[in-house]
Amino acid sequence: MLANMPEQADAWIAIARADERRSAELSLVLTARGIEHQRVPGPTAWELWVPTEQAEQAAAELAQYRLENAKPVGWRELESVGGDAWPGVYAYVGILLVTYICIGDSVLGLDWLGAGRFEAGSLLHGELWRAVTPLTAHIELAHLAGNVGFGAFFGYFVGYYLGRGAGWLAILAAAASGNVMSALVEAPSHRSIGASTAVFAALGILTAYTWRRGFLRETPWRGRIAPIIAGLGLLAFTGTAGENTDLTAHLMGFVAGFGCGALLARFANIEVLRRPHVQTACAVVALAVVAGAWLWGLWAAG
Repeated sequence: MLANMPEQADAWIAIARADERRSAELSLVLTARGIEHQRVPGPTAWELWVPTEQAEQAAAELAQYRLENAKPVGWRELESVGGDAWPGVYAYVGILLVTYICIGDSVLGLDWLGAGRFEAGSLLHGELWRAVTPLTAHIELAHLAGNVGFGAFFGYFVGYYLGRGAGWLAILAAAASGNVMSALVEAPSHRSIGASTAVFAALGILTAYTWRRGFLRETPWRGRIAPIIAGLGLLAFTGTAGENTDLTAHLMGFVAGFGCGALLARFANIEVLRRPHVQTACAVVALAVVAGAWLWGLWAAG
């Protein structure tokens, strides 16, 4: 019998075995319930001993404590708005195709490229439409195809989790913010076009949102940050290739999207987002911002 046990050890019984921290926690539970006990080191773990006549009560108290403090292990259920996320994707693809044609054919005799491309210096000097218009501008078919494919893929899931209107409004806001951030770090003469910033903004939103609302609990830290590792891996794999790749735009889009996704994970109310009129309003705002930016840019260009 253990050396630290009372002299009448046969009148006591061990009711729990655990590591030192857990046994101390359980000991506090018994103390709070006024149950006489002793916590002593055993051969492989710390043990809690109680008088035999109190064993049943002590065991019941510990079982109730464990039940009340049990934490689910595994993926927290990741809520989504659900519904049909495809309309947002169709709108995204349609806007990119129409803008591609307008730039290539100089529709209405206007310089769409000059009016809508990203120019760091011009953006910082008041041409604010350039935070939005470059997101839809392409002059090469291969560039367009890549952004259509990746943007539709990531955008679909943002739309699934946040709604076909709110999701794309979030992508637009994050991508425009990414362009402003790029303008702050690039040379004033820097120019670029393409939806890549929006593509990586969508990836950033997905990364942060799934991390904060669907992370693994009670698991090693490597498991909890798995969505972040996956997002950074995709950023590195898809965002750094190509001779004319704008690495700054990709990175800033991802960073802005990650921040946006984290805020949405913290504050977004799924029940509100499930209301059709909320999604419709968000979609109208997103379309109005894109159309308004282009009209502003074309008007300013004369």
